[in-house]
Amino acid sequence: MLTKFVSDRSLLSSAALLAVLLLSSPAWADGFYTDVHGGATFLREDSARVTAATSGGSVHAHTNYDTGWLAGASAGYEWKQGFAGEFEFTFRQNHLDRIATSAPLFLGGDMHSFAMMFNGYYRFRNATPFTPYLGGGVGEAVVVLNNTRPAAGIDRGPFGGTDVDFAYQGIAGVSYPIAPHLNIAAEYRYFASLRPGFQQRVAGQEVKASPTYHSHNALLRLVYSFD
Repeated sequence: MLTKFVSDRSLLSSAALLAVLLLSSPAWADGFYTDVHGGATFLREDSARVTAATSGGSVHAHTNYDTGWLAGASAGYEWKQGFAGEFEFTFRQNHLDRIATSAPLFLGGDMHSFAMMFNGYYRFRNATPFTPYLGGGVGEAVVVLNNTRPAAGIDRGPFGGTDVDFAYQGIAGVSYPIAPHLNIAAEYRYFASLRPGFQQRVAGQEVKASPTYHSHNALLRLVYSFD
């Protein structure tokens, strides 16, 4: 008798939980939305080319970065079938430890970028309040190498520059409604640009540093829908 009572009670609790989930699932409608987002960015410690443009000599080096941060905003339009398109602006910054071969070539400074992207998404609608989604984007990144310094030689003044490159990203995340018209989303992005190049005169020679710019990004989004 007791076993049956416990079993019936568990069944009722499960049914009540399912009803809450179904009742709390978001209504789907066409409409505009906007978001703010922020999180951490992890630049891949990858290859770099350092070239003495005057003499034509070059070396293959590698980069080391600290974990950085990102912040941005976007605005877009979502269709009830699950598709969405948006324009996005995001700033990223990472401290540069060094560009080196077996010995350091450049030390310190930072690498940051301003990305202007157009993104497309597909949201996997379901009966729960959790909505997973996939997306991707293309656009332009203004990449800046700032205030790094040569590790050796007489001229150890700041080295850097700005380059504008084609950028692309892949996106995966899941969103959850926390209030009417307001969702929170946890998201992963792989963001990269074509290889930027930064050229400056060092000790009488034109020197060009060309590190790769590929990053893994973990972020939270607050999304407000105007539907």
